[in-house]
Amino acid sequence: MTPFHIGLVLLANAVWGFNFVAAKYGVTHFPPIFFSGLRFVIVLAFAFPFIRYVRGQMRYVIASALTMGVLHYSLMFTAMRIADEVSSLAVVVQMFVPFSTVIAVIFLGERIGVWRIGGLVLAFSGVMVIAFDPGVFSYIEAVVLATIAALAASVSTVFVRMMRDVSVFNLQAWMAIISAPGLLAVSSIFESGQIEAFYSADTLAWSSIAFSAIGASLVGHGIVYFLLRHYPVTVTMPYMLLTPVLGVIFAVLILGDTLTARILIGGFLTLAGVGLISLREARKRAQAKAQTSAQENALTEP
Repeated sequence: MTPFHIGLVLLANAVWGFNFVAAKYGVTHFPPIFFSGLRFVIVLAFAFPFIRYVRGQMRYVIASALTMGVLHYSLMFTAMRIADEVSSLAVVVQMFVPFSTVIAVIFLGERIGVWRIGGLVLAFSGVMVIAFDPGVFSYIEAVVLATIAALAASVSTVFVRMMRDVSVFNLQAWMAIISAPGLLAVSSIFESGQIEAFYSADTLAWSSIAFSAIGASLVGHGIVYFLLRHYPVTVTMPYMLLTPVLGVIFAVLILGDTLTARILIGGFLTLAGVGLISLREARKRAQAKAQTSAQENALTEP
């Protein structure tokens, strides 16, 4: 990568890592599902010009929006609200990578080898180590919600894999237009105090929503999409493992989270497993792409 692109990688990881801190501030003031709905209202304001109807793809777009936009974010931000510390959640949410692998095997018929099976075992064992930390056990329900949120995100990735010709900003626009009213409706049923929180919000509370929407969604995802147009998945995605590391660092430095030996060991095991799965999947895609190119070249040769 060029120095400029490495700088973009660091920026994407930084905004995603810092989003754990910003979201924690936000859900401390706003009801968490209501916070999620407001977040997507802001995303929609910026992404709406990119919205396009893509024939034959809307069922996947809607399914992705419901599982990622409504289910994942409502569960994830609720977990942040009830968790005493968010550093452990920054690691647990990375379970969407092994979950995606398992779902792809079950529903897409993909095969996995011994290396990715080893990655799955490492990742799940790491989460178990974190879950049984005495400090984390006091808010174990938050870990459970974050794990289910990761599962919802992994289901969404299956629908994204099925999409064709849907740009990242078009997807974000549709996700926002579907998720915002859905989340606000769910919030009206299960939460209270939304109006009071809205009118009593200070600059910090509104800034947390703005950062989560603009920084994490538009800037973070936009950078990764840009990089994937210049570099293979094998080059780009391993860099994204910096996100939970920076998330933990920001949580410790800004929120005062405490790192125990169990969280450090569990985090290492989880990230090692996620990294192993990501590298093997990226290598598999690169090999498939090379094979396809070779076949196309063979067909075009005189």
